Amino acid sequence: MTNKKMRPEAGVPSRSDSSYQSIQRVIILGIDGAGAFVREAATPIIDVLLAGGVQTYGAQTVYPSNSGECWGSLLHGVTPERHRSHLHIQHNANYPAGSPVPSLFDMLRTARPGSVMASFVSWKPILTGIIEDVPDISKFSAPDEELVPAVTAYIRTNPGLQLLFVQLDDADAAGHRHGYGSPDHLQAISRADRQIGDISRALFEAGMLEDSLIIVTTDHGGGGLDPFEHGSDDPLDMTIFWGCRGPGIRPAADLTGLSIMDTAAVALHALGLPIPGDWDGKLPEGLLE
Repeated sequence: MTNKKMRPEAGVPSRSDSSYQSIQRVIILGIDGAGAFVREAATPIIDVLLAGGVQTYGAQTVYPSNSGECWGSLLHGVTPERHRSHLHIQHNANYPAGSPVPSLFDMLRTARPGSVMASFVSWKPILTGIIEDVPDISKFSAPDEELVPAVTAYIRTNPGLQLLFVQLDDADAAGHRHGYGSPDHLQAISRADRQIGDISRALFEAGMLEDSLIIVTTDHGGGGLDPFEHGSDDPLDMTIFWGCRGPGIRPAADLTGLSIMDTAAVALHALGLPIPGDWDGKLPEGLLE
């Protein structure tokens, strides 16, 4: 894989030198099935959005590298064997509130009742099998092209937002259909980049961009053992993109060894909540001032 050139003309505000003193909310933007192929695709919006932040094309997801296991580990901070989200999805069962391994949403709801939080996804099983079925969380599912306008509308009408998770699915669909790393797959990643631009502009116009911790990541790659599939422990399936920007993020932070599970620890810390000592996900050393 080769490095892409930065494209500052992308039209999304980069992080300014003067930022707010503290993080007011966490925004997690996920591109399903993009793996580390983000590096090969044209992603000018992400390039500018994360300028002044930190990113890596060498983060690792969990095994097996499937969406249920991976998104579950991102939102619960533990291994698939512990959160078992994939089993809830397989059996069409709701993830139970009050679980020993709750999601970020349930942890924030318990610590701060009435918190404004939402999950917008294209892959609907996330809303039931991974995120607890509690009334405090706003949930919405639709194809990517309908999902993003709904996300931007939500941002503009919810100034008290504290936690937002967005999952875009078209890149994974393109990988399954045309092959991971194929031109069609890379074009789908570029479409997701433009959609992240729409979300970023909504945050900017709502005055939320500079005091948010924004995480952009993928859940898994593909094409390791089969050009059209994922789920194996092959590096093409297991290696993912991960980046973030926000107040206190140190651009020189070393993300070597970063796991998708660490996302939950970073988000929880940014929200001012303690990270459970028994979590598999950890706060990367030196990431936050």
